Amino acid sequence: MNLDDLMEVWRAQDASPLHGVNERLVRLSLQQDEAKLQRSRRWWRWFTYVLTAWVVASMARRLAFMINRDDDLLSGWDYAIPLVGIAASLLWVRLVYVRGQAQAAREQRFGDSLRDQINRQLAQLECAASTSRVAGLLGFLLLPIVSAFTIILASWRINGRSFSDPWLSVPIVFMICWSILCVGGTLWWTRRVMQRKTLPRKRRLEALLKELDGQ
Repeated sequence: MNLDDLMEVWRAQDASPLHGVNERLVRLSLQQDEAKLQRSRRWWRWFTYVLTAWVVASMARRLAFMINRDDDLLSGWDYAIPLVGIAASLLWVRLVYVRGQAQAAREQRFGDSLRDQINRQLAQLECAASTSRVAGLLGFLLLPIVSAFTIILASWRINGRSFSDPWLSVPIVFMICWSILCVGGTLWWTRRVMQRKTLPRKRRLEALLKELDGQ
């Protein structure tokens, strides 16, 4: 039974106080939603860690290859490219961790009452809504984009190609187009989820909170 069903049953009782089985069902529904959110967060954290580990290993391999080369084609700036990629990847995973800890700390301020559980989920929905804003999304994806560009540049120099080579524009343009596609696709998807799921659920929770305040 979802929140819509619970609220219909509740209103059918002539606005009688929330009690007994109805309150238990509401709490159960909120707990189930909380469990889903936590599973999604765990999946996202592991995805971030695995992706970061792959990028760092890839950049470390390129750096090792550069160091072991016997020619003098590479300069100090070339060695800095994989280091920048590694730093950007580690900063990104740190950003994901810090944001998660900050959100968890905000949610811990809420107690165990029904009102607090509703307010906690409203705060969670507000946090999810931030990913549908262009500035917030670009700020979050900037470091992964930097890492992707460093992979291209490091690979280019490993193959002995000069930055003045006009063919360098091909992978650069491809990566720019790919970044735009990823940002645009993510923005479209998050806004679609917001319109279909996040905002309707936010309105249901706010209505439920008003019902509680009116008791």
